[in-house]
Amino acid sequence: MADEENEEQAAEAGGGKKKLILFGVIGLVLLGAGIFAGPMVMNMISPPEEVAEEDSQKSEKAKPELFASLHPPLIVNFKDALGDPHYMQITMEVMARDQAVIDAVKAHIPVIRNGLILLYGASVYEEVITTEGKEKMLEDGLRKVQELMSTRTDEGNIEALYFTSLVIQ
Repeated sequence: MADEENEEQAAEAGGGKKKLILFGVIGLVLLGAGIFAGPMVMNMISPPEEVAEEDSQKSEKAKPELFASLHPPLIVNFKDALGDPHYMQITMEVMARDQAVIDAVKAHIPVIRNGLILLYGASVYEEVITTEGKEKMLEDGLRKVQELMSTRTDEGNIEALYFTSLVIQ
């Protein structure tokens, strides 16, 4: 009977060791999972700076588009490749997403109009009659308006410039 009790105690002690080993392995697995999953969970709680910056840009894009007209139409004299005179009549709109920017544009319309007339006066007829030439006029005009506004005001960014009317003769 003593032998049977010793065997039972040995079996219980062996079972206890097995449980201890099992809990140790489970603990190591959970620790390893925590090490690898921890950074992902932290990113969900506070995203990295790049993600936060992208989110702020998306929220900036979610603001409604606001427009300011550069009326009256610009009338620009320019020449073709042979030196013959031509003219353009251009009506344009500036787009931004911040009312302060639109207000600043409205306050500086004479400066903007002057800069665009000087810019477009150097155009060449054969270039501006093409779609690519008109797109380049918009790109150059946007850069010019942004440059003029950045030297005169600290307000935000002008995002786009649009033709609302363009007559080339």
